[in-house]
Amino acid sequence: LELKLPSAGPFAFRLKARYSDEGYKPSDSAALAGMAEREDGIWLGGEVIWQTPYLNLSAELMGDASSHSEGRQFRLQADRRFDFGAFSVTPRLAAIRLDREYVGYYHGVGAAEATAGRPAYGGEAATNVEAGLRVDYRLDAKQTVFLDLRSTRLGSAIADSPLVDRSRVSGVRVGYFYRF
Repeated sequence: LELKLPSAGPFAFRLKARYSDEGYKPSDSAALAGMAEREDGIWLGGEVIWQTPYLNLSAELMGDASSHSEGRQFRLQADRRFDFGAFSVTPRLAAIRLDREYVGYYHGVGAAEATAGRPAYGGEAATNVEAGLRVDYRLDAKQTVFLDLRSTRLGSAIADSPLVDRSRVSGVRVGYFYRF
């Protein structure tokens, strides 16, 4: 959810709420047997966007309002929208800083959870780098459908976790939104 606040010149402001489905249960995978459940989170925060003629630069700070990880996320992003009639294409590049609490909660292994094949791991803060492409199609002035593709290189503190078996993750989102 996003609430647009009044702009100030080239700067736009947003209040944001986001549901994070990064939690897991030990029953989700044999590799997680013996781990404590990690809860999904509700993240609250804000964003400022500097809109220039060439690209948008944004900074977003979010905190775990559900108090599961008690973590923080800070995102810096550059993107540029190109319009082609009812279609638009928006490439982006972002750096996402995840603090120690976030990494420890979602990617850490406590001493009581450690096994011979899964050593204890606390983790440190990490910076993920994301490249993405969003394609929008405007159905009318208020309705849009979109396809969003992304690839993220995980920070070493996450990639080094015994719970993680890769250094990159990719994602696809399809959605619809209505402007009030």
